[in-house]
Order: sequence, then structure tokens, then C-alpha cells
Amino acid sequence: MVLATNALVLLLTVSQLTCAVYFVDVNSPKASDANPGTAELPFKTINRAAQLVQPGDVVVVKAGIYREHVRLTRSGKPGAPITFIADPPGSVILTGADPITGWERVDGNAPIYRVPWKHRFVINRRPDGSLVEHHPDDERHKLWGRAELVIVDEKLCLPALTLDELRVAWRRHVEAVKSGKPSPVLQPPLPNLGGPFAGMFCADTKNQWLYLWLADGSDPNSHQVEAATRGALFGLSPWENRDGVRFVHVRGFVFRHAATFPQRAAVWLHGSDNLLEDCIVEEMAGGGVLVHGAMRRCVIRRCGHTGGGSAGTNFLNEDCVWEGNSWKPIDRGWDAGGFKLAWAKDGVFRRCVFRRNGGPGLWLDIHVRNVIITDCTFWENEHHGLFVEISRDITIVRNLFVRNGIGIVGKVEWPDWGIAGLTIAESQNCVVVFNTFAGNKDGIALREQGPRPLKTDDYGVIPYHNRGHVIVGNICAFNRGYQLALWYDNGFFGWHPAERDKFKTEAAYEAWLKANPDRVFDPTKVGMVIDRNLYWGEKGQKLILYGVPWRPKHREFNDLSEWRKATGFDQQSLIDDPKFVNPQADDFHLLPDSPAHHLNAGRFGAG
Repeated sequence: MVLATNALVLLLTVSQLTCAVYFVDVNSPKASDANPGTAELPFKTINRAAQLVQPGDVVVVKAGIYREHVRLTRSGKPGAPITFIADPPGSVILTGADPITGWERVDGNAPIYRVPWKHRFVINRRPDGSLVEHHPDDERHKLWGRAELVIVDEKLCLPALTLDELRVAWRRHVEAVKSGKPSPVLQPPLPNLGGPFAGMFCADTKNQWLYLWLADGSDPNSHQVEAATRGALFGLSPWENRDGVRFVHVRGFVFRHAATFPQRAAVWLHGSDNLLEDCIVEEMAGGGVLVHGAMRRCVIRRCGHTGGGSAGTNFLNEDCVWEGNSWKPIDRGWDAGGFKLAWAKDGVFRRCVFRRNGGPGLWLDIHVRNVIITDCTFWENEHHGLFVEISRDITIVRNLFVRNGIGIVGKVEWPDWGIAGLTIAESQNCVVVFNTFAGNKDGIALREQGPRPLKTDDYGVIPYHNRGHVIVGNICAFNRGYQLALWYDNGFFGWHPAERDKFKTEAAYEAWLKANPDRVFDPTKVGMVIDRNLYWGEKGQKLILYGVPWRPKHREFNDLSEWRKATGFDQQSLIDDPKFVNPQADDFHLLPDSPAHHLNAGRFGAG
């Protein structure tokens, strides 16, 4: 805090030489947006300052709760950013929620209350003119794809679609409580992700009522009830401001409780060369944040959908934490995780933590390229720790992957194959070196269902499939399934059960493969290097999978000699206990006599 205060003094001193410094203080009795924005006569809202700032200006926001949307459209310049600073850091809460009072009880036995509700969050309009209030626009997401959010005594409430559903849920809740059982309707969608929940609500946007019941049946008027009334908190979306902003720095804020949809952020700093630093982004209904530029020392947690982060071109995520995001059951095959980014390039993730997120911890999907992921940890995510899909030139070095995909935050639903600490799917030229994989569903997995042709601006049409990977110097130990798994659902390993009706005989299938060589990927002939890795498994844990179990030519290997003969891979690798210091206490450093030192392998063994 002293360092932060000293930095603020220095920044203000420099800025005062040539640029304006504006003050905002929601709690000051003198605050008004008609003021000049000085320390003595501050603005009431941050948005007022945002409409005045010029390159080099600084906005100092004093402690308090700010219930507004800062609609920033102005940009800074190189060497003269526009800067928003919370003073002191962490004391400024920018929220999308407002207090809701004046609840009246609804007729009936259930303690359901209501208030007038004029807010309607719309993401699109259908061809027939009807409004879309959930995303994606399908039956599966009619409930969980909505943007409403209700908070009671700082705890979230679960949603229902209709008043009738709310009544049914109350009856089930009461019956369980009377019998001494946990409420079946106030459980998180995934057993250990999300919650606890204070009650259940329903937004009837057609008749303009907000309904609510609380877990103890009490009157909401005796509680602090808030509901999200704003769909964004800072900045404008690309649909409102296509080019975004540049050279905008934001430091020390807490952003929470916006009515966001899946794939929509509450904090928008898209454009380029922006910075979000020492901030918390939490408990949004859907998405959290999007920055084009850099994020440092930020925490992104408990967002209903993906937390978001820094992406675009020339991006940096450093010392950030993603935890408990994607707790809503949005389709995991569509978009999920702590952070998912697509079409991004030239970026770095450094010393970041991805912990207990729904879906993958981090998902790079669709032509993400030239990205380095280093010194990060991936803990207990629902699916993969890190999922690289249809991407290229990704460097994954000195990371730790622990207990991903094994059901800690909920059982992984089918299709559950190919889930691992790290899964690389239909991608190329990835470097995976000096990482440690312990206790995951699988350690390292390569998934192949290619080719997956993709038209790109920089490389033309890429037939994406696994090729050119370097997987060297890793420790894969105690993973529940395989330490290394090549999940190749590919003709090289024989025909798929679904293809038997089409081809009738294996000879006919083999003839088709010869006529379509681009459909056959021999893992040993696609320029991959796999070597100097350390493998170890306990009883029941397998070493290596080669091909998928439903294709007849797949194989499993539990010693390296046969694996080497079959593939040529892992000529200098070992099977041996890595001798972690204390894996039961999650200490994966290496004892002095660990064989990993000889291989220069693992997150803590590489010199």
C-alpha cells in the first residue's frame, strides 16, 4: 500500500506538470458533476471525468461504491496515457447492481415477494422481430444464458424462468429442509463450483416484475437486496465503439455484478495498448473482462461464464488469477473456462493461476498463434488445465498442471475423452517443455480429428492437424488415466465403428484411405519430437495410449521399449518415481535424488 501511495504521488506530480488531474469522490458532501473535478470540489461520477479526459490526464477516484457505467470513448497517446486510479487501490467498487426495496408478498403459501422491474436485457433480435434475452439463442440456454443477477446480503441467488417454476422450487426446498436434507434447488449446477446461494429469483420482463424467495423464507425488505441493472461497467463494446480505445490505464478497481451475457464483458478495454492493473473482476452474470494490451496482478473470479482477460495482438497477462468462473452450465463444447480466446496472436501468459474453473482453465481456440505460456499453474479445473485447439506456434514452458479433469468441480460429461492437464487438438508447431503434470485425468494429450481446414488472413487455408510439436523434458506422474495419450480418432488406427456400415469390409476402408491420404495422419511422420520425459504411474494408472480405444489398431504401452520400437519416440525418456518433495501437500518441487534432474525435466527441475 505504501508503494502504491508513493507511485500515485509520483504519477500525480508528473501529470500536474502538463496535464489535468480530475478527482471523483462519491462520498464527498461537496461532490457534483457540475464541479470542476478538483480535490476540493470533486465530481460525483467517474463517467463525468471520462467525458473530459485528454491524453496524459489522470482521474483519481476516491473510495466508495460507484453505481454507474463509465462510457469511455477517448484514447491516450504513446507516452501520454489516460489513467484511472482507485485511491487507495481496492477501495473503489464499480458495480452494475442497485439496491432493490419495496418488496411486496405475492398471494399464496410460498414466501415469494415481488417488485416492479423495468429492466430488460436484450442481446439480439430475431428475423420475426422478437427479442433475444438469452445467449446462445437456443432452448438449452433459455435460463442460464440470461443476464439477470440478484444479490442478497452479498450472496448470489439462483435464477428460475417463470413464477410457476419459482413456486415449485420453493416447495422442493421446504420439503428438503424439513427432512434435514440439503436443498436440491439451491445447489450449484456443478457440485463444487459456485454458491452458496441466498435464494431464487425470476425476472418476468414481459409483465415487468422481479420475484424472489429467500432460503429462510424471510422478508427481503429486512435484507440488503441488490439486482444488476447495467449490462456493462467500464468502456463500450465493439458494437458501440468498433475501434475501441488506446493507451488507457486502469488501476486498483473492483468491478462486480454486471448483467452480462455469455461472451460479453463488463469491462471493455478493447482497441490496443491498454492496461488493467491490480483490479478485481468478479461475479458477473456472464462474461467478465476484455483487454487489448496488458493485464497485471488482476483477479477474475466467480463469473457465470468465462472470466476473460487480455487478448488481441501483442497482449500480456501477468501475475493474474482466474478462479471459479463458468460456474453456469453453459455448453462446454461451445465456450467455457477461466479464459477463452480466439484469433489472438503474439501474446504472453506469465505467472498466472487458473484454478477451479468450469470447462478448461485456459482455452486457446481458432488460429491463436505465437503465444508463450510460462510459469503458470493450472489447478483442479473441470476439464483441461490448458486446451490448445486449431492453433499454432504455442510455447508452453515451466508450468504446473494438477488434478485437472478428474471431477473435483463436477463430473465431466461425455465426450470426456482427450481431457488432460494439457490437451493439444488439431494444432501445429507447439513446444511443450519443462512442465509438470500430476494427478490429472491424463497428463499430456494430443487429440486428432483433423484435418480441420481454416481460412486465415496470414497463412491462407490451413488444414489444421497435429504436426511439428516438440514435447521434451516434462514430468507426467500419477495422472489417473494415461501419462501421455495420443487420442488419434483417425484412419491410421483403423476404421471407426460408425464407418463399418458405410464400407462393409476393412479392405474397402483401406482402399478409401489410400485414395484419401490427407485423411490419414501417422503420428511418427508429422515432424513431432517426443523425448527426455519422465513418466510414472501408480497401480491402475497407465503409461501411454496410442490411438483411440474404439479403433482396432490402437495400442497401450506400459513400458518404453515397445513404445520406442513402435514410434521412435522417447528414446531418452525414463519411467521412474519423480520424487516430489511432498505431493500430498501439493509440493511438487524435486528431492535432490530425483531422476528428473538428470533429464533436466519438469517445472522445478529445468535449469
